[in-house]
Amino acid sequence: MPASARAQRPGPGERAFAAGAPASAAAAFLREARTGTGRDTAFYDAGTAAMHAGRLEVAQGALAEAAKSLDPSLRYRALYNLGVLSLAMAQADSSKRDALLGEAVDRLRDALLLEPGSARAKWNLELAERRRPPPPPSKGGGGGGGGSAPPPPPPSEKQPPPPPGLSQSQAEQILNSMDREERRTRADQQKRLQPPTPSGVKDW
Repeated sequence: MPASARAQRPGPGERAFAAGAPASAAAAFLREARTGTGRDTAFYDAGTAAMHAGRLEVAQGALAEAAKSLDPSLRYRALYNLGVLSLAMAQADSSKRDALLGEAVDRLRDALLLEPGSARAKWNLELAERRRPPPPPSKGGGGGGGGSAPPPPPPSEKQPPPPPGLSQSQAEQILNSMDREERRTRADQQKRLQPPTPSGVKDW
């Protein structure tokens, strides 16, 4: 009876947590885990207390150890808390948001494999999946590592053939005609610019 009573007496971690000191509770549970007494449970309690204290990285490490437990119930709770923790870390760290959301999805899926009927695990999994960015659009299927090549452009409408080129004689005729027209225009301009000849005066 005395041994049983001592076993039920709360330890330093439980007392610190009940007193509203989760950081001290996490440290006490970690010390307990290192002694080897109830190691998996102590790591789970340490991780849970560290989450309440805002020590997210400490919580992540402790819960990862607890998730290795052979006890399905304890492993489920550790995986579930890891998923919720990754969701919280994704909200706090935008630079690693996508990776943390991916971790949350993986941990919550692992938790559901152990307890498929967990409503809270399903709800948080759906929340994590909604917050993830959509996948990039597919570039098309087909065999080969580099994907299929883009389809060739549609054939253009047939254009009428260009007119045949001018022969040398035709080109010379056009140039000569333009030259004659230019000389005629210059002659007309010179006639208009010449002053009129006075009457009775001979234009020598």
